[in-house]
Amino acid sequence: MCKISLDKLLESSLHSLCLIAGIIFAGQIQVVGPSQAVTVMVGDDIILPCHLKPASDASGMTFEWARPDLKPRFVHVWHEGQDLHVNQHSSFKGRTSVDITELKHGDISLKLSKVKHSDRGIYRCYFPDLDKEITVQLVVVLHVCGVVLQCESAGWYPEPELLWLDGEGNLLSAGPTETLRGPDDLYTVSSRVTVEKRHSNNITCRVQQRNTNQSRETHIHVPGKKSFDLGHSQEISPSQPLIAVDGDDVVLPCHLEPPVDAVQMTIEWGKPDLNPRFVFVRHNGQELQTDQNTAYKGRVSLSNDKLKDGDVSLKLSKVKVSDSGRYRCYIPQQSKEYFVELLVGASSQPGAKLAGLDKASSGVMLDCKSAGWYPEPEVLWMDGEGNLLSAGPMQALRGEIDKVKQNNQQFGFNTDKLIKTINDEISRMTQQKDELENHLVLMKRQMNEIESKRNEIQSKFENLPKNNRNFKIIRRGKKNCLNDTVV
Repeated sequence: MCKISLDKLLESSLHSLCLIAGIIFAGQIQVVGPSQAVTVMVGDDIILPCHLKPASDASGMTFEWARPDLKPRFVHVWHEGQDLHVNQHSSFKGRTSVDITELKHGDISLKLSKVKHSDRGIYRCYFPDLDKEITVQLVVVLHVCGVVLQCESAGWYPEPELLWLDGEGNLLSAGPTETLRGPDDLYTVSSRVTVEKRHSNNITCRVQQRNTNQSRETHIHVPGKKSFDLGHSQEISPSQPLIAVDGDDVVLPCHLEPPVDAVQMTIEWGKPDLNPRFVFVRHNGQELQTDQNTAYKGRVSLSNDKLKDGDVSLKLSKVKVSDSGRYRCYIPQQSKEYFVELLVGASSQPGAKLAGLDKASSGVMLDCKSAGWYPEPEVLWMDGEGNLLSAGPMQALRGEIDKVKQNNQQFGFNTDKLIKTINDEISRMTQQKDELENHLVLMKRQMNEIESKRNEIQSKFENLPKNNRNFKIIRRGKKNCLNDTVV
């Protein structure tokens, strides 16, 4: 018979009870946040609320604040009693913090300092150990006198600069340029400027790269009470594309701001690289199909109800890969235009196949492959009950988009190399030309000297008495020689 001491039995029982109580208690903890959006002005500090209910010490827990639309998504991470900055998004470095004292009372609210306009969005407060989360929407407003214009441009490399100019070409004082470097190493820049009554109505936003002499600019007309402008903001090409999947429907956005009834306006949607370029044309309240490109017949439309509110967005049905490209929304009466970039990916159904046998686990290995996705997707394995399975690392291969970018870079490199080769060849040929010209001058000088000597000899010969002329000059080819003769 085995004897167990009372102390050990009590210790074991207490440990089990604590374990059970801990599990029950963890299941009762809730993560709570605000029911409404949090609003803040640019430049101010703000608290994004997040609490544990009932209040529990969170100083030893792991939690993350994140923006799912960013890459990396991490805004602030707390792990094992300290901040982790390894994967923190660069735009938030030095601007986020949590109150260590309040953490002990279950308050894991995030303080965000010196708020930028780009900070607007949905934030997630997440506890991995509890598998619970809440979201907080942050709204960033500009409270200023005058009209605030925003200019944004994406897809640049290397980093460009952004300038604001008035109608006379004078630089305007604007807020700091916000620069964001994406996962593809391309830069996005944005800036805001306040236009007051003393400024002209025509404002220019210019993005340029001094070292490559490239620039793009857009001209913005600041409307009066009875006028309007296109778009809530105007973007400069190159811009981030609108993504769609082959076969889906997509809406290409274009709006009149402030909202104006566009039912009777002339509206043109075009694709400049096509012939004819017209994708959709509306005139005097009806659609014109005379010069419409045949590839879009029956696949494009505008919403008559939304036209009354200034929404001239184009619906494109059953998109094809060939629909990819740059679209132009144009209002002829106002000479205003807006460009939208569309990128269509042809994703395929995932295909699974038997890859082999796993001798270690006496199981089978399956391989799953799917192509044509953009942006990069994730691959999940699930069993019959929908539970996630542990799988090996996903292998992602980027295709044509990167190839085009790589080919463009290679083309630029090859062009520079070709120009250098041509310049070197021109320099070499110029040097050879100079040498040949110098050699030709020398040959002419020698020929002149030979001709001069020949004339001198001929003159002496002619001056001799006839009875002393017992020789004569015979020309044979290009040589002169003396030949004795008998008189």
